[in-house]
Amino acid sequence: MASGNSLGGILQKRDPGVDRGSNFGLNDDISYKDVHCTSCQRRGRKAKGTYYCQDCKVGLCETCATEHTKEVKLNRHSVSVISKTFRVSPNQGPYPELTEIGTIKFDVECTLKGSTFLPNGELVVTDFTNSKIRVFSADYTRKPIASLLIPKQNKWDEQRPKPLDITETGSHSVAFTANNGCIYIVVVGATMVMKVERVISVISFESNFGECLGLAYNNQDENLYVGCSSDREGVYIKIYGLDGETKRVVRDGITEVPNYLTFGIDKNKMYAADADSVTVYDVRDFNVVEEFTELQAQTKDIIVDKYGYLYTLALERRTFKTPGSIYRLNSNKGVTKVTELNDKPSSVSYCVKTDDIAVTFEKSRYIFLYKLKMRTYQKPFGGGLMRYKDK
Repeated sequence: MASGNSLGGILQKRDPGVDRGSNFGLNDDISYKDVHCTSCQRRGRKAKGTYYCQDCKVGLCETCATEHTKEVKLNRHSVSVISKTFRVSPNQGPYPELTEIGTIKFDVECTLKGSTFLPNGELVVTDFTNSKIRVFSADYTRKPIASLLIPKQNKWDEQRPKPLDITETGSHSVAFTANNGCIYIVVVGATMVMKVERVISVISFESNFGECLGLAYNNQDENLYVGCSSDREGVYIKIYGLDGETKRVVRDGITEVPNYLTFGIDKNKMYAADADSVTVYDVRDFNVVEEFTELQAQTKDIIVDKYGYLYTLALERRTFKTPGSIYRLNSNKGVTKVTELNDKPSSVSYCVKTDDIAVTFEKSRYIFLYKLKMRTYQKPFGGGLMRYKDK
């Protein structure tokens, strides 16, 4: 997946959010074509700087940027792509950085549709390809410690159900949606034996056809929230208790079926991601509190960290070197690109205990693991950079 020799595998490219009228940053009439590679200049060569080290305050070409991050003393420097679209705003507050800390490797390619962390730090993922739920250890080795082959639920099922989104529902339990229109609640025992505790039939395929996708657990009201769509009922969000009892069905204001749902610090706010936007609902009346539609990418999954910052996993709509990215969304500060991904991502999850972030992919042999860190300030961009001249 990520090649150790490629620039994308070495650099954590961080394209900061749009500058809202600040005097700092790259001027509108200057682009990466106007910046020298300082490292090449020192060697008597001439090259354009397409990258910028925010710690050294120098422009770098692609080759020098790769060498820059390979240096032991410099590999923690913040190297960003120089762009007129994404520029540094010094007023953005704590700036997120993702440092890659490891990978989980599979023997063959598989598609992992969902992921979640248990409170103890163990990672649980939904293996869509093999109809399995997989659990990995909480230590740095991330060894596989348990798995569950999903049993057939309906008599008309010709194949085993395929798991989709997943959420933790307790210290040793998870719930996930499947393509047979059901929610499965699974308990992970002390001996790492997994068993299905309850199956909630959300959509009856005997009367109509539909799907249930995004799933989130609110530990305040102890309910499961699931995004659904069906031929007869349209698009809606259903709320269930862990005992399988239907608490509420919300149709008003729901225009797109959420692919992923999550809750943050404020348990009265539910974050819903569809293909085009991220919508924040107040679960008390399901009014829209906030909506993020300015992201020029296809939204996949969402997380909220322990500081209250909202992140989204996205597929880039434009032709970039990398097909996916992680963005931070802020209503006041705009969109900030945190890191780029070298394959098509499918889900992202966040561990409150360790600040670890796991990213799964479509048709890949890897799960990527990151450590989330916050910088308390952001250095202004472009101070003293020389213009590049062809002649």
